Amino acid sequence: MEETIDTLLSKAKNKFLLSNAVAGRAKQIAEGSLPYVDNFDPTNPIITAIREIANDKIKIRMIAPGSKKAHDVDVLAPAEEAPSALVRLAKDAKEKKSAAPKKEKKKKK
Repeated sequence: MEETIDTLLSKAKNKFLLSNAVAGRAKQIAEGSLPYVDNFDPTNPIITAIREIANDKIKIRMIAPGSKKAHDVDVLAPAEEAPSALVRLAKDAKEKKSAAPKKEKKKKK
Protein backbone atom coordinates (compact mmCIF):
# COMPACT_ATOMS: atom_id res chain seq x y z
CA MET A 1 0.00 0.00 0.00
CA GLU A 2 1.35 3.40 -0.96
CA GLU A 3 1.13 6.05 1.71
CA THR A 4 -0.09 9.26 0.08
CA ILE A 5 -0.96 12.47 1.84
CA ASP A 6 -4.60 12.01 0.83
CA THR A 7 -4.68 8.56 2.43
CA LEU A 8 -3.10 9.90 5.61
CA LEU A 9 -5.36 12.95 5.80
CA SER A 10 -8.40 10.68 5.67
CA LYS A 11 -7.16 9.21 8.99
CA ALA A 12 -6.84 12.59 10.74
CA LYS A 13 -8.89 15.78 10.78
CA ASN A 14 -6.10 18.05 9.55
CA LYS A 15 -2.39 18.22 8.69
CA PHE A 16 -1.44 19.57 12.11
CA LEU A 17 -3.07 16.66 13.90
CA LEU A 18 -1.53 14.20 11.46
CA SER A 19 1.98 15.62 11.86
CA ASN A 20 1.69 15.56 15.67
CA ALA A 21 0.49 11.95 15.58
CA VAL A 22 3.34 10.87 13.28
CA ALA A 23 5.89 12.70 15.42
CA GLY A 24 4.50 11.25 18.65
CA ARG A 25 4.44 7.70 17.35
CA ALA A 26 7.91 8.06 15.77
CA LYS A 27 9.22 9.16 19.17
CA GLN A 28 7.67 6.08 20.80
CA ILE A 29 9.30 3.84 18.18
CA ALA A 30 12.68 5.55 18.58
CA GLU A 31 12.47 5.00 22.34
CA GLY A 32 11.97 1.26 21.88
CA SER A 33 8.28 0.63 21.16
CA LEU A 34 7.77 -2.23 18.75
CA PRO A 35 6.24 -1.44 15.34
CA TYR A 36 2.71 -2.60 14.54
CA VAL A 37 3.44 -3.28 10.86
CA ASP A 38 5.64 -5.98 9.37
CA ASN A 39 7.10 -3.77 6.61
CA PHE A 40 8.72 -1.27 8.97
CA ASP A 41 11.90 0.70 8.30
CA PRO A 42 14.34 0.00 11.15
CA THR A 43 16.41 3.10 10.35
CA ASN A 44 13.55 5.60 10.06
CA PRO A 45 10.82 5.65 12.75
CA ILE A 46 8.90 8.39 10.88
CA ILE A 47 8.32 6.13 7.87
CA THR A 48 7.25 3.33 10.21
CA ALA A 49 4.77 5.65 11.97
CA ILE A 50 3.35 6.77 8.60
CA ARG A 51 2.90 3.14 7.51
CA GLU A 52 1.15 2.28 10.78
CA ILE A 53 -1.32 5.15 10.37
CA ALA A 54 -1.93 4.37 6.69
CA ASN A 55 -2.62 0.70 7.49
CA ASP A 56 -5.08 1.59 10.30
CA LYS A 57 -2.82 0.11 12.98
CA ILE A 58 -2.87 3.45 14.80
CA LYS A 59 -5.99 5.47 15.55
CA ILE A 60 -5.70 9.25 15.98
CA ARG A 61 -7.98 11.08 18.37
CA MET A 62 -7.97 14.41 20.16
CA ILE A 63 -7.65 14.54 23.94
CA ALA A 64 -10.42 16.45 25.68
CA PRO A 65 -9.31 19.89 26.87
CA GLY A 66 -8.48 19.80 30.56
CA SER A 67 -7.04 16.29 30.75
CA LYS A 68 -3.85 17.35 28.93
CA LYS A 69 -2.89 20.27 26.77
CA ALA A 70 -5.58 20.87 24.15
CA HIS A 71 -3.20 20.33 21.24
CA ASP A 72 -1.79 17.01 22.47
CA VAL A 73 -2.51 13.97 20.36
CA ASP A 74 -3.19 10.56 21.80
CA VAL A 75 -1.85 7.76 19.61
CA LEU A 76 -3.72 4.53 20.19
CA ALA A 77 -2.93 1.05 18.98
CA PRO A 78 -5.57 -1.64 18.58
CA ALA A 79 -5.44 -4.00 21.54
CA GLU A 80 -7.33 -6.92 20.02
CA GLU A 81 -4.65 -7.95 17.50
CA ALA A 82 -2.10 -10.57 18.47
CA PRO A 83 1.51 -9.56 17.83
CA SER A 84 3.15 -10.99 14.73
CA ALA A 85 6.07 -13.38 14.88
CA LEU A 86 8.43 -10.53 14.04
CA VAL A 87 7.19 -8.50 17.01
CA ARG A 88 7.53 -11.44 19.37
CA LEU A 89 11.10 -12.10 18.19
CA ALA A 90 12.05 -8.44 18.57
CA LYS A 91 10.61 -8.37 22.08
CA ASP A 92 12.51 -11.53 23.05
CA ALA A 93 15.76 -10.08 21.68
CA LYS A 94 15.24 -6.83 23.57
CA GLU A 95 14.58 -8.70 26.84
CA LYS A 96 17.72 -10.83 26.39
CA LYS A 97 19.81 -7.74 25.68
CA SER A 98 18.58 -5.94 28.81
CA ALA A 99 19.16 -9.06 30.96
CA ALA A 100 22.80 -9.39 29.92
CA PRO A 101 25.29 -8.19 32.57
CA LYS A 102 27.12 -4.98 31.73
CA LYS A 103 30.90 -4.81 31.89
CA GLU A 104 32.47 -2.00 33.86
CA LYS A 105 35.31 -0.03 32.31
CA LYS A 106 38.58 0.18 34.21
CA LYS A 107 39.81 3.65 35.00
CA LYS A 108 43.35 4.60 34.06
CA LYS A 109 45.51 6.31 36.68
